[in-house]
Amino acid sequence: MLQSTIAALEQLLEVQDLSVIEQTERLERERQEQVSLLLNSTGEGIYGVDRHGNCNFCNPAGLKILGFETDRDLIGKNMHSLIHHSLSDGMPVPDSECKIYKTLRSGEASHADDEVMWRADGSQFPSEYTSHPVHRDGELVGCVVSFLDITQRKLSEETLRQSEALYRGIFDNSNEAILLSCPSEDRFLDVNTRACSMLGFSRDELLSTPLSAIHPHDLPALEAFAASVFQLGSGWTNELTCVTKTGSHIPTEISASAIDISGKPCIVALIRDLTERINADHAMRELAVLEERNRLARELHDSIVQSLYTMTLFAEAGVRNADHGDTVKGTQYMERIGETSQQVLKEMRLLVFELRPLALEQEGIVGALSQRLDDVERRAGVEARLIFDEPISLPSRMEEELYRVAQEALNNSLKHAAATHLSIRIATNDGLVEINVEDDGVGFDTDLVNQSGGMGLRNIKERMERLGGSFTIISSISSPGEGTKLRVRAPISDPQTTGEPAHP
Repeated sequence: MLQSTIAALEQLLEVQDLSVIEQTERLERERQEQVSLLLNSTGEGIYGVDRHGNCNFCNPAGLKILGFETDRDLIGKNMHSLIHHSLSDGMPVPDSECKIYKTLRSGEASHADDEVMWRADGSQFPSEYTSHPVHRDGELVGCVVSFLDITQRKLSEETLRQSEALYRGIFDNSNEAILLSCPSEDRFLDVNTRACSMLGFSRDELLSTPLSAIHPHDLPALEAFAASVFQLGSGWTNELTCVTKTGSHIPTEISASAIDISGKPCIVALIRDLTERINADHAMRELAVLEERNRLARELHDSIVQSLYTMTLFAEAGVRNADHGDTVKGTQYMERIGETSQQVLKEMRLLVFELRPLALEQEGIVGALSQRLDDVERRAGVEARLIFDEPISLPSRMEEELYRVAQEALNNSLKHAAATHLSIRIATNDGLVEINVEDDGVGFDTDLVNQSGGMGLRNIKERMERLGGSFTIISSISSPGEGTKLRVRAPISDPQTTGEPAHP
């Protein structure tokens, strides 16, 4: 009985042993199938080597990258000699310097992305690879190498490097100061050489200097400008002053655009130092003042001095006639003296208004012409009207030129036309300003005056050319009472382009 029981138990154990073996073999097959599926489906090249560097497998992706047909072309062969034997310049790579062999020696993983591998046809490609040690029962038996052809990545990196070099070359060599800033963080992200030179900082100093420290006196204007740039995408201003490292102030012209950097709203600004332009403008104004003074001096000599000399001659003649008892001629000379003195008085008033009146600075062209008509024409007995649109807003330089043109026309009318009525009409429309000056005087021969350049026409012509405008004069000595009509037209320039405000 005992013997039969033992025999039955032995048979049962044998069956169970067979079942465990079969199950183990099945699990091993499944594991191998999974590994094979993984190796066959990945796009990364993978191969394995033994302790001597000889290949024991290579997946399809690796064969394709290396240009081999089947793994039989690799199995049992030394992979270093086949695909990793030389650098990109052809210099051989000794076993002692190979990072894959290093893994076989040390048992530690290695990585490289600056080497090349060689294809079956002898061509090379930039590669990135990682070698992982393989241990069995605690013993290093080989390594597995995963690798990629990174040709496209290298091309992209080179393109990016070239693009960055081009950007940096343009950025650093620009004649304009360029500053990239993040207003919300009150700091600069990048600055070019011209910006550093203009503000007197080194690049590191400027990058560590708050944005607000460059515009300490214009912070509300700076905030408003930044808000406008973010809202509109771009903006322009010449109202912000930059403070240099030494504390000096620089008037600037700033053109800015909004850009997004890593999700942060930023501003790239081109900044131009206006100091030279402003100094040049001041020099031009001083030259214009000097020319105006010279012209006034000539007019004083040609007009007032000559009239006073004439009055002197009349007075001497009157005295001689009085001494000889000829009171009639003496009276006539006295009358001539009175007439001449009245003319001198008119011309003196005109010369006073040749200087820029305070009203032009304070009230603009309308106020200045209104004061002129009150102080000169109406005092001389001329009925004068000033007609204008509301409001008239012009750049101050433009007002200066147009005022001088109108003044020239008024002077001609008062000196030569013997007019009793005149009118000035000022209108703006479609970006143009138009001024019409009309009187009912005796008129003049426009052809003759145009040829001689007299009657102040040369001054009018030069001023209108500076404004980019035009003028016409209608007058005739053959049509008494129709007088003279001067019409001038000019485009209204943006006050910002001249850097000067317009009068309200």
